[in-house]
Amino acid sequence: MADLDANPETSMPRVVLVEDDVDLRELLAHCLSSQGLAVSTAGSALELYRQIAKEPADIVILDIGLPDQDGYAIASFLRANTNMGLIILTARSRVDDRLKGFTSGADLYFVKPVDCRELAIAATNLARRLNTAPEVADTQGHAAPPSSEPWVLDSARWSVHSPRGLPVRLTAKEFDLVVALTQEPGRAVDRTVLLETLDYANTVQGSRGLDALVSRLRRKIEAAVGEAFPIQTVHAKGYLFSAPIKQL
Repeated sequence: MADLDANPETSMPRVVLVEDDVDLRELLAHCLSSQGLAVSTAGSALELYRQIAKEPADIVILDIGLPDQDGYAIASFLRANTNMGLIILTARSRVDDRLKGFTSGADLYFVKPVDCRELAIAATNLARRLNTAPEVADTQGHAAPPSSEPWVLDSARWSVHSPRGLPVRLTAKEFDLVVALTQEPGRAVDRTVLLETLDYANTVQGSRGLDALVSRLRRKIEAAVGEAFPIQTVHAKGYLFSAPIKQL
């Protein structure tokens, strides 16, 4: 797996290109990188899972015909367990294939051969739509300091509110995670309990899905409200919510 942009600017959409054809992968990755995207690559589902477990991307560009797992299954997993944008890139052009792609969770569907400039613009626009929440900062451009007020979990609206009252809408998985962690704030919840609660398999892949969900949620909320969301990792145990929270 090659990282083609060793020093990406923070404003660059981060893309994982998943393609098992080495020549096509390198060609597309080089072109997308030249169009202003921070591109890393994977040649299999396993490489993709390893990569996003370490650091979720903004967009996954996914080939369907991979050697180790069906691309539609990967798409369904990504849609159920992450908030990353998903573009399917495949040689399959039938309407039924397109419908299956969108049903599996794809945001966009491109048929090979593709002009990488068009693909780059589509990825950039998709990343922009997925990251429209404004950052809240003080007059010096830094994140605001923590507040003494509690966080608020609004069950009716599936949202969490920062101590300053800024709301962030949650997906179903995100909401279930926050509920599980906030039953007893300050007490670690075992990883196996979280896996079962969130309907993840108790496997390496399921554990990676949980870690990716936590990482993405932290980034999403911090970007939206300007302060860190207090989910803490407890080594060899699981996660805990380390701040006061009120549930509505």
